[in-house]
Amino acid sequence: MSTLARHLNANYGYSCQCWLAIDISNRFFNSTYRTWFSTSLNPRNNGHSSNPVVMFQELDKIVETNDFNHSRVDQYRQRLRNWVCSSPLPSADIAILLSEIISAPIPAFRPLLWKINLSNIHVSRLINIGQFPDEYQVRDLIPTEIEVIAQ
Repeated sequence: MSTLARHLNANYGYSCQCWLAIDISNRFFNSTYRTWFSTSLNPRNNGHSSNPVVMFQELDKIVETNDFNHSRVDQYRQRLRNWVCSSPLPSADIAILLSEIISAPIPAFRPLLWKINLSNIHVSRLINIGQFPDEYQVRDLIPTEIEVIAQ
């Protein structure tokens, strides 16, 4: 099988996700995750927005200090709203989720650092985002392909 591990020459991918996105996926999308990742835990050639370690540290500090005015929280809220609104969910579910996203407290954005096993993911599932050299996306990860390594 042509896997991401063979294609990207890396056994694992790394990503930082916020708890709220995972909770929404678990409740409304059958625990299927739309996830960006890099093949390095701390990719030096990626920007801060595509570095799992930097994202984890930033979200962790935001949650620790309850920094509800931080622009990263606004960015996450907007991305979550866009994702939910573009989904095939019934309008009643979309309305529920939009309300949850808008009113979510800062602890809902706590970070989870993921290690993704690329050896069982077929290369056809890969999306090259292209902004940075080590930034990719898979839209259909499942829990057995992920290990939470920090939270």
